[in-house]
Amino acid sequence: MVGRLVSSPRGATYYWIEKNADAQAPWIIFTHGLCANHRLFDKQLPFFRLNYHVLLWDLPMHGRSRPYHAFTYAHAAEELKQITDREHIKQAILVGHGIGGYVCQEFASRWPEMVQAFVGVSAMPFGVALYPEFDQKELKKVPQTVKRLPERMLQTGLARKRTQTLYGYQNALHMFEQMSKKEMVQAFAAAYGDRFTHKAVVQFRCPVMLAIGAMDYTGKIAEYCRIWSEKQGYPMTVIPDASHNANTDNADVFNDTVSKFLRRSLRKNKA
Repeated sequence: MVGRLVSSPRGATYYWIEKNADAQAPWIIFTHGLCANHRLFDKQLPFFRLNYHVLLWDLPMHGRSRPYHAFTYAHAAEELKQITDREHIKQAILVGHGIGGYVCQEFASRWPEMVQAFVGVSAMPFGVALYPEFDQKELKKVPQTVKRLPERMLQTGLARKRTQTLYGYQNALHMFEQMSKKEMVQAFAAAYGDRFTHKAVVQFRCPVMLAIGAMDYTGKIAEYCRIWSEKQGYPMTVIPDASHNANTDNADVFNDTVSKFLRRSLRKNKA
């Protein structure tokens, strides 16, 4: 993959691209979740590069995109827009895991004409509309809970909680180990502090699919994924033998499911 970066007064944002031999192939952009990095999608790259141009990136405050100041989902979406402008990407499929799903929703609310399809992986709806006040308050407490844990316990605990398989655990732990406890706490504080930016649910103008691991017991993610699906009419796929990082725990089923959804969606768009 070719590695590049874009810069803003807030910091540098790194990304990697691999172009398909077919210049007309669609673009697919993978956005990772909290305290992870682009390596979350190691099992997706070999599969999707066969039919798509692939773009992976490290969210601001994560991976190589550190240090970064004043993280918000709006700023993250602006960095992604700068990346797509530089690479002359007019439209793309967005795949967002966890808080990466929030970034995708922010991007889609600003530049809806650029989004061909959205796949939310263990993602929840942006905004406050679907959340009772009690849950909003509880979510805002998460960074304080994280702050109390020793560094090694935080890294290993998160890796265990988010995965079901040995590969998934090793993949997650490797990413978490690249961040110090201070950096992880800062990332949690920034991500949860900007969590309820939008008041209304983001309305997509493109096909949407939600995916959740059958054993994803992370907070109320599975519950809100189902609520989102029911309220907005988006199809939700449950990935068997998988936890929060469903795309690493059961990559074969995840890749096949997403690929079929995208083929149907892009075919309908052309029609």
